Amino acid sequence: MTFAEVVELVRETIPKGGRYQGIKAYILPRRIAFEALCTTEPWAKFVLAEEVAHQLWVVFIDEAPEQDEDHRCRLILVDDDIAEVLMDLSIHFQPNMFQDMEPLSL
Repeated sequence: MTFAEVVELVRETIPKGGRYQGIKAYILPRRIAFEALCTTEPWAKFVLAEEVAHQLWVVFIDEAPEQDEDHRCRLILVDDDIAEVLMDLSIHFQPNMFQDMEPLSL
């Protein structure tokens, strides 16, 4: 998948309006291998199956960017091989790789 295709898929995944007004999205601007994801985000090895996830795109959705404390967010993992959202996880923390992510306009 291209970067543009991933962005379009994420846009289709996030509903418009309602509680999704004012959210902020961030994307890791490159694919990441399953092994590298598990090194950076140790929880991933308990959520994903290695035989399913090879190369992934990672998108972080901050549903309440005005809040400083932990709050509901989403992590969308897109499988590069099948060009589909592999997982849409509800989380309450910023991923460790957040500093490597770029803002994504929805």
